[in-house]
Amino acid sequence: MFNILVIGSNGQLGSEIQELSSAYPYTFFFTCKDDLDIFHAQDVEAFIQKNIINAIINCAAYTAVDKAESDADNADKINHIAIKTLAELSKRYALKLIHISTDYVFDGTHHKPYRESDITNPQSVYGKTKLLGEQALLHVNPKNSLIIRTSWVYSSYGANFVKTMLRS
Repeated sequence: MFNILVIGSNGQLGSEIQELSSAYPYTFFFTCKDDLDIFHAQDVEAFIQKNIINAIINCAAYTAVDKAESDADNADKINHIAIKTLAELSKRYALKLIHISTDYVFDGTHHKPYRESDITNPQSVYGKTKLLGEQALLHVNPKNSLIIRTSWVYSSYGANFVKTMLRS
């Protein structure tokens, strides 16, 4: 049996993964901050051991881009420090770690799609903390990590741009 821990399962992406999970032959464990505090490495480690986790999908993030400017410590704690902890645990237990990041790691001046090899240049606290999380992950566990950079997340769950425009 292949066991996958999905962190941040109450958000838009985590909720969509939860809805689609029954179509796959894996056992998924969906957690949110109330179930599993990713700031406590020992709790995450105990969860990994107890449930024999093989892979982690990290959907947890501080995503309030504008608010991050005045709440930099919390943005860094979630988008950087917690990712480093997950990277260390995934390395220790030889787990695959899929981390969802953002195009905010770039400066937005490109007039064509970004490639993973393009130079990063975040312009906001949010982008800087997300880049620090990516860098920590790649430094600690480059062989078993996958970073997915996305620009917008649209979902039938939560608040997002599409739902806002439809309401307008």
